[in-house]
Amino acid sequence: MNLLEKNKLNIIVYSFLVLGILLSIKRSSNFSDGDSFDVIMTFLNFIDYGVYTPSRAAYGHLVPEFIIGFFAYNFGIPVSNIVCFLFFFSSILLLTRTFKFNNLESFFFYTLCFSNFLLFIENTNSIDYSIALFFFVVSIFFIKKENFFLTSIFFGLTIISRANFIVFIYPTILIFFLYKGINKKNILNFLFIIFFSTFIGLLFFIPTYVSYDYSLKFIKIPFITNSNTPGWYGGPEFNLLSLSSRFFYKIFQIVGVFSSFIFLYLLFFNLKKIFNIENFDRGLCILIIFLNLLLFFFMPVKTLLLNPFIIFSYILLVKYFKKNILIAIIGLNLFQWIISYDFLEIKYKNQELCFAKEAISASLNFELKEGGIIYFFSDSNNLTKCYSKFMREYSFEFENNLPLRHSK
Repeated sequence: MNLLEKNKLNIIVYSFLVLGILLSIKRSSNFSDGDSFDVIMTFLNFIDYGVYTPSRAAYGHLVPEFIIGFFAYNFGIPVSNIVCFLFFFSSILLLTRTFKFNNLESFFFYTLCFSNFLLFIENTNSIDYSIALFFFVVSIFFIKKENFFLTSIFFGLTIISRANFIVFIYPTILIFFLYKGINKKNILNFLFIIFFSTFIGLLFFIPTYVSYDYSLKFIKIPFITNSNTPGWYGGPEFNLLSLSSRFFYKIFQIVGVFSSFIFLYLLFFNLKKIFNIENFDRGLCILIIFLNLLLFFFMPVKTLLLNPFIIFSYILLVKYFKKNILIAIIGLNLFQWIISYDFLEIKYKNQELCFAKEAISASLNFELKEGGIIYFFSDSNNLTKCYSKFMREYSFEFENNLPLRHSK
């Protein structure tokens, strides 16, 4: 590797690292994801009362709840934000090794991921998605190394970090061994990973099982179990219009309001190239993209859920498309940091800042807007006060970015 090229790559990577840390500090307790404070409260409830209360009043995610809660409690919310961003950042770095990118490919992959403002900024929250993504990427790294013991451990940690990653885990294991070939040794290794990963994942759900009085009421599967919400864990009701409108709009947002046009061009004119599954790497990327989109169609809530879709799309782009395409996407991604637009005027059921945003209607209305980074610094709608109402005696420390333990 040319030393000059390596230094250029390092400068870009570390620049985005520093920027991510600064934005994590700037965000502080003004979370863009309303589940962040709930994740932290799980840890505080355990500290104060000695009981485990799953976040989101659902099945909980014990490992990230305690990782995030530990750092927020001992060092403050800005630090827990930084920790989550570092999990995301590390995932991107490890993917370049997992898919054996050369120096130039690494440069394009880093820049694609970090120039996508929504992907970048959403991972500065104290939230469990980035932790689950990291464990999942580590699992892929080890399964390609054929270290099946460590693969199983990290797949198990992925399950308890975000249960919806199950959608990716078992198909990943299956296609890995299909590409390796069917023989007695591979079948035994396949079964080992399946059962050991499941065992570890279920092991961490025991506290949730206990907290629900030894019942499985925390499991809410559409069409199978009862739920008080119209959709899946707070998502929209199950009808085609409600699901599809949110589905396409949020994909448009995560891909980029300018970059989406290039994605559409590639989709229409490069179908054969995109859906070539000649090897495990390509097959895995296509599988994760497809499964993520399928999952998101039924749960079109948080754009963070689309992280695997956009990241593994970038892997395909870097590996199999011309560099001028990559340069164009990067340029349009960065342009969106400065200026953006919207074509929908969305009306919400409740306009109060502190209430969850439930869209009830939308109409076409093209409007130029501030870019992502400008909006991030200029937005006056600080949600810190909204979340602090739920923080009990920790409210002052929460609002002032102090270690939460100082409330004692």
